[in-house]
Amino acid sequence: MDKEKLIKNIADQVKEAQIKLGYAKETVRLYYTVPSLNALLGTEFADAETMKGVLQELFASEDERLGQLSFKIHQGRIEVSVPPEGVTYVHEQVEAEPFLVDLIDFFRQHHHCRIKDICSVFERHSPEYVCEKMAEGMDFDYVIYFRDRSIDAYYYCIKAEMGHTIYHRFTREDYMALIR
Repeated sequence: MDKEKLIKNIADQVKEAQIKLGYAKETVRLYYTVPSLNALLGTEFADAETMKGVLQELFASEDERLGQLSFKIHQGRIEVSVPPEGVTYVHEQVEAEPFLVDLIDFFRQHHHCRIKDICSVFERHSPEYVCEKMAEGMDFDYVIYFRDRSIDAYYYCIKAEMGHTIYHRFTREDYMALIR
């Protein structure tokens, strides 16, 4: 079981929220589907109740970085609660990735933007990125990601609607499940 991959994902999500909204010393709740957790942990559990039990056992003792995580089932997903000391650890010890800061700043300044403008943010960090139009009927218009996963390992799905452009960030595994 890849506990470290899940810890990194939790820290990445908390850091993204802190870049967008700022830091507050409070509990942060993240929601995962069972397939997402299976992909992160390298497991194949079938249901939320089993996954919750596995997570409770895996994190029975307090993590020195994220504190004592707690887990609940919420509408078929697993709610992961990161206590204030874990949120503070991310704030103080996890460096914000320059690309993500740049992308969030771009979206903060441009509520409705063109795909070529979004691609220019990727281009500033590496010319080796992929931008593909998604199939008709998908929830998003485009996907953009770096070939070099060391720059940023996430897949960014872009949607323009009602005068606003948004992105949603997926792990590679979650993106692949989305397009199946």
